[in-house]
Amino acid sequence: MSPAATATTTTIEAEVLQADDRRFDAMRREDWPALEATLADDLTYVHSTARLESKAEHVANLRAGRPHYRGIAPRERTVRVHGGIGVVNGVSEMHVERDGKEQRFTVRYLAVYAKTSNTWRMIAWQSTRVPDA
Repeated sequence: MSPAATATTTTIEAEVLQADDRRFDAMRREDWPALEATLADDLTYVHSTARLESKAEHVANLRAGRPHYRGIAPRERTVRVHGGIGVVNGVSEMHVERDGKEQRFTVRYLAVYAKTSNTWRMIAWQSTRVPDA
């Protein structure tokens, strides 16, 4: 169980957080089949730069190292479940490399998961970069 899943977290909420963890882990490990399994075919992915990608575009860009995620450390996550939809609000420390340049920054994010065939898959992601203090 995820460290974010506490005694007050329901089993279903914990499943959504585990899906969030699996996706981040697949991105860090560059495990493309595992990543594709965590994403819905109709994914809408909005980066903190406002770039919009479909699932195919997102996976293709990650495979090409645009960007390469060296570290992802989610925290302060809350989850709400409404029927077969799970909504995660969180904060994550990001360590990425793009075009030979490394960046470290923090994002506040919203990830939406839908349960299909007993599997939680992300259908939407939107993140906003937290300004440096």
